[in-house]
Amino acid sequence: MSRRELSKEFLLMKKLLREYYSKKPLEEPIYIHKREIAVQSLEDGVYIRHLSFPSLAILYNYILSEKTPLHLYYSSAYYESPSADKMDMKGWLGSDLIFDIDADHYPGCDKTLYICVGENKAYEEKVSQCPESGEKPLAYSLLSSRCLDRAFADAKKLYSILKDEFGFKDIVIYFSGNRGFHVKVLDEDAWSLTSDERREMATYISLEGFELHRVFPPIGKREPYILLSQREYGLRKRLLKYVVEKNIGVKTGAFIKVPIDEVEEIINDLRIAIDAVVTMDISRLSRFGNSINGKSGLIVKKIDINSFSKFNFLEYCPWEGVVRIKPLIDFSGLPVFDNVVNLKKGLAFDIDACLGLYLVFKGLARLVNIERAGVRNV
Repeated sequence: MSRRELSKEFLLMKKLLREYYSKKPLEEPIYIHKREIAVQSLEDGVYIRHLSFPSLAILYNYILSEKTPLHLYYSSAYYESPSADKMDMKGWLGSDLIFDIDADHYPGCDKTLYICVGENKAYEEKVSQCPESGEKPLAYSLLSSRCLDRAFADAKKLYSILKDEFGFKDIVIYFSGNRGFHVKVLDEDAWSLTSDERREMATYISLEGFELHRVFPPIGKREPYILLSQREYGLRKRLLKYVVEKNIGVKTGAFIKVPIDEVEEIINDLRIAIDAVVTMDISRLSRFGNSINGKSGLIVKKIDINSFSKFNFLEYCPWEGVVRIKPLIDFSGLPVFDNVVNLKKGLAFDIDACLGLYLVFKGLARLVNIERAGVRNV
């Protein structure tokens, strides 16, 4: 065994992760036997790809006895031979359609600390290399629940677009376990979409390169406006819904008159910031529902679109009790979502398991003791 595997922290982390997965929490994707499985293991920290399992039970046996997952993925694609080690040998059969919305893309939500652990310093301005040690800094996003709420609002808008404008029916939203949401379309009608077709969808949803006057030709020269009827489709219907909800414009018979300047502002509100690269990728790896995201220690969890009210990171935390951690840096008032933690380098202390393990997974502290911690029912 390596020195890493024999370390106390490794053994504690392994115990917690295996206790979690021993509860059999994973959500099984359809046709799991046709999907490539990938694991980044606690044991060696590397990605193991091109795995294939005929059933979830056999996958559980693997992650509970051989490789403990920090990250656990399955392919969005369905393959004839998912374990083939070359992509062109797998035999692509189709792919789920996936969208990624990150909360740190919104104004005011993009603040990040760049932490040089070896130098015991944190920088608010981006640094690609620590000035003294030359090491790569840890990027620590200062996300609040408000930012996640904003991202979910866009995920919900995207859900409506996919359902109402594209006609998809089997749509699910997941908290990614870190800083945003994944929206997945599982309809068989989406499986055969090419990468270019998916790119076109992403462009339509994000309104990339949108030309206002081509879609909404203005009427009049002095005070140009547009007219919306009650029978609109696509983006025009989306605009109509927004105008009605916000009580914008003036009714003139069967139409609503909206100044073109206001339309331009509304369009900016209708844009959804999605990562087009994710959507285009027909071989994308996707996190297992109810797996642990090794970047945070939080659960990748399906969201009930009708019951979600506000983001509370404790709802996505699988841990309970108290852990003892040893900080690797000094930091007074470090934000952890809507909480604040004070850290003193090398000074071990007891802390709520959700907060403490979040800092451990983020690489800002070492795990020292878990005698009073465990896995809650999730």
